[in-house]
Amino acid sequence: MNNEKTTNALKKQKTTVLLLFFAKLPTLIALVALAVMSRSLILTVNALSSLTVVLQAWIIFVIAGKLVKNESHEYDYGMGKFESLGGFIINLFLYIGLIAIVISSVLILFEPSKPGDLLLFAVAVKMVDTATDVWLLLRQRKISKTASGKLTDAANHVMKDNLMFDSISLVAITVLYLLHEFTFAMYFEPVLCIAYSVYMMIFLIKPIKQCAYDLLDKTMDKNIQLKIMRAMTAGYGLYDTFQTVRTLSSGQVVYIDLLVGFKDEKTYAQINEAFDELEKLVKTEVPNCVVSIVMTK
Repeated sequence: MNNEKTTNALKKQKTTVLLLFFAKLPTLIALVALAVMSRSLILTVNALSSLTVVLQAWIIFVIAGKLVKNESHEYDYGMGKFESLGGFIINLFLYIGLIAIVISSVLILFEPSKPGDLLLFAVAVKMVDTATDVWLLLRQRKISKTASGKLTDAANHVMKDNLMFDSISLVAITVLYLLHEFTFAMYFEPVLCIAYSVYMMIFLIKPIKQCAYDLLDKTMDKNIQLKIMRAMTAGYGLYDTFQTVRTLSSGQVVYIDLLVGFKDEKTYAQINEAFDELEKLVKTEVPNCVVSIVMTK
């Protein structure tokens, strides 16, 4: 049964990450240009971070589009699989990006160089970047209140982590520019980047493992199958024909498709009411499940 609320939330998710993509693209180009001209590893780290976010935004956009189609039953079992796959890829990209940031920051520590005047332009770029991050994070939090799932959670983490990194970078680059005459200023940003990246790498281990676990299909427990059939028996008078039940266990969630039919004289209101009652009966027997009811002839 089509979930209008979820579909609308996913459409908003697509729009938000598309805005993130187009907001980060000019920032990426500007930071790459500044990094090449100044030969600054500090700006290279920020360019790498922006590249990671651009890739993450595009992946979320593509996966969210497939989830919207899944709400129209164009992708069997798509919701759980696409969310888990999207969350896994996004978190993995972020993890790889953090490793690259740590390596680049370590190189800066061993080969410090005096900050150049181009850092002033970098400060302006990061100020605009950080302000955009705040606006996008506020949009993302509104979406998270109306929809939940691995993809939405991953998008929320991307927005939040991006804001944190850009804020740290803005402060660090500003300090570097203001104190560029002092030797210790060269070590300020890389130390912060290493500490933040290591913390995030430890934090991301759990969601990556969970997404990988959820991608593994599990054989349905016979007890759960009996519970589903018990619910269908209890709701026998709600439908006219019953074709089959399709089930899939992904992680801790059971996805259930009920293929039922109705007589032509049944009104939309009667069919919709039957859908709601069948969903309640199944969820009473199997609480941790996602029920989709598909009409058949």
